[in-house]
Amino acid sequence: MKKNKLTRRDFLKVAGVASAGLALSACGIDATKLPDPTATPSLTPFPTSTNTPTLTPTPKPPTMGELARKLGFDIGIALRIVDDFKNPDYQDFILNFSMLTDGWASNPGLTDNKQSGWGSQKFTMDYWNMLSAFCKTHNMSLDLNHLYYGGGYFQKDSPVYYLNTASKDEIDTWYHDRVKMFFEIPYFTSANFANEVFYNNPTNLDYGWASSFNPLYNIYGKNYPYESYKVAWNEAIKTGREVGKDIHLIYNTTSSETKNPGGVYEYSYLSGLRDKLSKELGIERPFDIGLQLHIGTAPIKDGECWRWDTKYYEKTSLADRFRKLGEIGDIRITEFSIADTQDIQEQKDILHTVVEAFIESGFGKSFIMWGTQEQFDSDLARINLSCSMRNLMDASYKPMFMYDELYKILQSKL
Repeated sequence: MKKNKLTRRDFLKVAGVASAGLALSACGIDATKLPDPTATPSLTPFPTSTNTPTLTPTPKPPTMGELARKLGFDIGIALRIVDDFKNPDYQDFILNFSMLTDGWASNPGLTDNKQSGWGSQKFTMDYWNMLSAFCKTHNMSLDLNHLYYGGGYFQKDSPVYYLNTASKDEIDTWYHDRVKMFFEIPYFTSANFANEVFYNNPTNLDYGWASSFNPLYNIYGKNYPYESYKVAWNEAIKTGREVGKDIHLIYNTTSSETKNPGGVYEYSYLSGLRDKLSKELGIERPFDIGLQLHIGTAPIKDGECWRWDTKYYEKTSLADRFRKLGEIGDIRITEFSIADTQDIQEQKDILHTVVEAFIESGFGKSFIMWGTQEQFDSDLARINLSCSMRNLMDASYKPMFMYDELYKILQSKL
């Protein structure tokens, strides 16, 4: 990360307007010589032109976000805490959408960093509060990303690595404090209560629980997503938020493919979790399904981002998959990118396949493009570049051909 690239944000400036009082001194004025206040002056009206043209303002085209909301869902992009958010050109681009998240700022490396200065917990939460105010002001949805990190974010260089061998009391205290910290953010609309619960390899069909570097799994085993959900649910009640209305809690997964053994197992597990929570809490659809769709056209190389091959994506079957999962909860594409291919038409074809399947399924509620800035950052490793949504904008924050194509897709569905 470029630690000198981001300073503490101050987006909302207060403008003060001073009013001056005017006084009229009456010294020396003869009141008898003042005009009669009851007299009506004779006014000659200005002539009315019969040739004045009527000016009709040119209507402003709807934004990308406005088009998506007409179709019943939010469309957004993932920011990074290192981005130059205060740049007015960047903000202008962002305001084309209706939803924001930050894919970096919920990482325990930042949220649990108790040091001072850049990257500290205070700095990170100030940043989240800034995003909260920005989204509230501009009527945008805000996703907090991960309330709980799985899949290796408790490794040795993490400030919460100690939790891998911690007691139940220590882990419970940490998690309750973390969720409370996020719920203190004044405005947000969704967050992931569980992330990457299963690993699922489409090539060899291997699957299982992601138990490595997973403190909650160490304590609660296969019941940990339920326990995690209850913590978030209780915090929502304490802060006056209604789950399913004010905020949405998301079970986030890398795939949940419903045809291979791993997907079948996860679908069955999610059905049971929904039924258990629904019965206990009295809410029909207690959580939404978040899907990470990083799609590539070539085999994964060492050091590259995990992704699915395009052969697993055909519009009809993908829409069916969304509908199947939609039986459990509404669908949210929490991460989307297209890797490998440089072919413009191929990129457009993949975009059409996924976005149209998402819309036609009838269950899509939000769709987030992932890593729009990574392609311009030479300091990032290839693992991040291979999960970047390229060609949505250029380095000057101007829309590019993938933005235009996405806009056309949404227009065509209205």
